[in-house]
Amino acid sequence: MCHPTAYVCVDYNDQICNTNKGTTIVSNNTKNFMVNKVITFTQLLELIHQKLSIEPQQHIQNLHFRCPIFESGQRYMYKSFILRDDVDVLQMFNIFYNNPSLPFVELFAIIYDNNIPPRN
Repeated sequence: MCHPTAYVCVDYNDQICNTNKGTTIVSNNTKNFMVNKVITFTQLLELIHQKLSIEPQQHIQNLHFRCPIFESGQRYMYKSFILRDDVDVLQMFNIFYNNPSLPFVELFAIIYDNNIPPRN
């Protein structure tokens, strides 16, 4: 059986800004790849680890989905939602496939290094 895929853009290790005008991602670190729509949260994390070449002492602390919440003409307003489980991943793909003008699923990964103390 053939499952639909989605083009995924993962920004990482920079900044996600939530303002009254929506969510903006400021990043110079981006990786793009295809993802099967039928994927679990754990499988998605493992795939991101592999694609980003995350070191063994590192882990993804939070994975944000930049979700469109409002469309005005050709312009979307976005909100950030943290993905936590399989239901969140399913909802993410449902939102993506119900907005055919979106070119890709946009994620932001906060990567934590166990050997480096967190910043304040």
